[in-house]
Amino acid sequence: MKPVKHKRGSPEKVHLKQNIQTKNQFKIEKYFDIIGILIMILIGTIIYSNSFDCPFQFDDKHNLVDNDYVKSFSFKAIWNYYSLRVIPLCSLALNYHFGQLNVFGYHLVNLMIHLVNSCLVWWLTLLLFSSPYLKNIPLAKHKKAIGLFTALLFVSHPLATQSVTYIVQRMASMATLFYFLSLALYLKARINGKFNGFAVFLYSSASISAILAFLSKENAFTLPITILIVELFFFRTLKITTKIKDKRIWIPLVIFFILISFILAQLSFKLIKPISPDEFSDYKVITPQNYLYSQFYVIVKYIQLLILPINQNFDYDIPLSNNFLDGRTISCFIFLISLMAMAVFLFNKNRIISFGIFWFFITLSVESSIIPISDLMYEHRTYLPSLGFFLILISFVFHLFGNKTKYAFVILTVIICINSYLAFERNKVWKDEFTLWNDAVLKSPNKARPLFNRGHIFDEKNKKMEAIKDYSKAIEVQPKYVNAYYNRGILYESESNIDLEIKDYSKVIELDNSYYKAYNNRANLSPNFEMALKDYNKAIEINPKFYQAYFNRGNLLQNNKRNEEASRDYDKAIEFNPGYGKAYFNRGLIKYNAGIKDSACMDWKKAVQCGYEHAAEIVNKYCQ
Repeated sequence: MKPVKHKRGSPEKVHLKQNIQTKNQFKIEKYFDIIGILIMILIGTIIYSNSFDCPFQFDDKHNLVDNDYVKSFSFKAIWNYYSLRVIPLCSLALNYHFGQLNVFGYHLVNLMIHLVNSCLVWWLTLLLFSSPYLKNIPLAKHKKAIGLFTALLFVSHPLATQSVTYIVQRMASMATLFYFLSLALYLKARINGKFNGFAVFLYSSASISAILAFLSKENAFTLPITILIVELFFFRTLKITTKIKDKRIWIPLVIFFILISFILAQLSFKLIKPISPDEFSDYKVITPQNYLYSQFYVIVKYIQLLILPINQNFDYDIPLSNNFLDGRTISCFIFLISLMAMAVFLFNKNRIISFGIFWFFITLSVESSIIPISDLMYEHRTYLPSLGFFLILISFVFHLFGNKTKYAFVILTVIICINSYLAFERNKVWKDEFTLWNDAVLKSPNKARPLFNRGHIFDEKNKKMEAIKDYSKAIEVQPKYVNAYYNRGILYESESNIDLEIKDYSKVIELDNSYYKAYNNRANLSPNFEMALKDYNKAIEINPKFYQAYFNRGNLLQNNKRNEEASRDYDKAIEFNPGYGKAYFNRGLIKYNAGIKDSACMDWKKAVQCGYEHAAEIVNKYCQ
């Protein structure tokens, strides 16, 4: 009997062929993920390779370099300093503990956070396209590629440089990390569908990550709303039904209300109070109303920068809008309302684009709504919202070309290459304080703060005339800029322009009668004893621990033969600054002239110990 031959296309061969194809597909997807992650890490590292030696800038100094709370390496101290940003501040404290003020370690951690965030963007995108509503749409078959390109856009976009290269904005990137992680874990649990031990672990981890996000930056408080939007867009139809016994319903609700309760406990109604005029608010009152009106333009500007990231600026000159009917304000409002209307219209037609629009507005809402912030616009505020834009762009490109994915690959690769170059070039602006503020002056020539900060850098470089010019321009732009008058007055001293110096200190006092240093400096120049004494008295009244004013008043009194009063002032100067050598020396002179030689010599020797070298000659002459 002849053996039976299988015909072509028999079930056995078809099944074997399908198994081989499945294994090959699995290998391709596996290597696709690995290669994709490696490419993303490589691109991110190349982009930020020129940022590792960028110095501390602007708020870095306040939040780290001069911050004893962070340097204390104490969680309690940092919590008391700023509880709502305690997590990133603790990470900065760890950096300081292990590397002091070596900037390399800070930049390395910032880059690592950015790379992790990019991986989370990829994972989030895959999870969204694996949700019940999206998993069967035509775009879902490209979800691997969509996830990769969304992550590559996130890692390479130039607007992210302020969140990565600007060390203190680890607050923005770390809040985003925990925000993404919490949402991804929640999505994983919902897609899993079963309520078991693994689901409990995922929900618990998502809740912990959410709390860590809340303790990183206030914009993370939008997370519960985002979770609700995710539920509505990807797990529910328009006809929403609930079953009380369904644990998949009440577990997320319990988590939602716990997170909302935590947020409300942390928030303060003081946040919506007007901001008083100061140099940060450009000496204008910022109210919830005019802040909101101004944000209409700012949000449009953010969108423009996401589409076309050119002319980036550290300190944008954004006019404060006090009138809703102003042409620019209302036109921007109409544009934004149109976007929201589009998001609603596309809800049933293209849910991922609709979701991207909602994501952008929701995650931006804390910093671009009715809560006044002295700085109207900063690029790092787009770090979290940018995911919505990237989802829209990538989905649109793949939808546009359908199955012709090679064209989508080419276009998106070109965009990523351009973005990478722009981001690399943008990092060069951060290489030192002068390049950063000079760039800001060039792009915001009519804003006072960049001029003031560049003038301060010129001052530190001993370029007095350039500094005076910048301070003067800052004053011209903003006539109430108190610190510009004060700093210019100090420079006039070095140029021997006493009349101009006194005029600037007087202007400081006129604008801010609590500026005790200006009283002290004006008194130093005054030829009139009574006027000088009055200014010293005022400086000490404002700041009773201002030891320089005690010393200077002591000099004035000593020169006018009021030695007993002068001696008391030197005592006070030494009390508040035990290392003040000049005060010991002058007190010693009073004692020596009063015939108290031994005590005078003790003061002079103490002055020598404190580093006042002039006292050494007196000790050798009179105390042997």
